[in-house]
Amino acid sequence: MLKFVYFISSDKIGNQDAALGHILMRNFFRKLIEASEKPTHLLFVESGVKLLLPEFEANEAFKQLEEEGVKLLVCKTCLDFYGIAKKISAGEESDMPSIIKVMHEADKVISL
Repeated sequence: MLKFVYFISSDKIGNQDAALGHILMRNFFRKLIEASEKPTHLLFVESGVKLLLPEFEANEAFKQLEEEGVKLLVCKTCLDFYGIAKKISAGEESDMPSIIKVMHEADKVISL
């Protein structure tokens, strides 16, 4: 079985319309829980860490993915930069060497 990870560096999909991009990101994670194949990890950096705040509309999807064994690694530097380290409701704080290691061990890294 192919070992793949998602590298999430934004709180939206695309660069055009921010409102649409947020809707697409929410829908992506809601549909990911229904997918037959799951990633081994979701890696959150830059503004992607904001997706783990309780107000994100697909937060329940992250909790379900964790229950199914998907690891959510969240860049501690990014959390500190945005001042939200104590506010996230899913995932575990991680450092860049750990995130890099996960990407190197994956057969495929998909960037969102």
